[in-house]
Amino acid sequence: MKLNTLLVLLALTASGCITHRSTVYRDSERRKVEFESDAAARLFYETLSSGGFDKGAAESATNVGIPFVFSHERKVVTGPNTRFNRAVEVCDANRDGVISEQEARIFANQH
Repeated sequence: MKLNTLLVLLALTASGCITHRSTVYRDSERRKVEFESDAAARLFYETLSSGGFDKGAAESATNVGIPFVFSHERKVVTGPNTRFNRAVEVCDANRDGVISEQEARIFANQH
């Protein structure tokens, strides 16, 4: 009986766990945008850099595992261009590719 207990204890402590971790970095091409004026550009970039605009998660993680046997972790990190593109989508209300001073002001007040 002691031998069986010892063997089970030894098997549990000596057994390995297969572990896999990966990090995927995703970034999209930065959207081309024009500004109606320098004031509109300054207001947009100040709002973006102040951290006031943060749409969506910058990271997502997926974990799958079977205790003592297998563990898999995958993390997806989005780049700064994704955040910039989302901000342009929100700010450019009429979708003409030009951010006006009024659009930038509204964007700054909302975020």
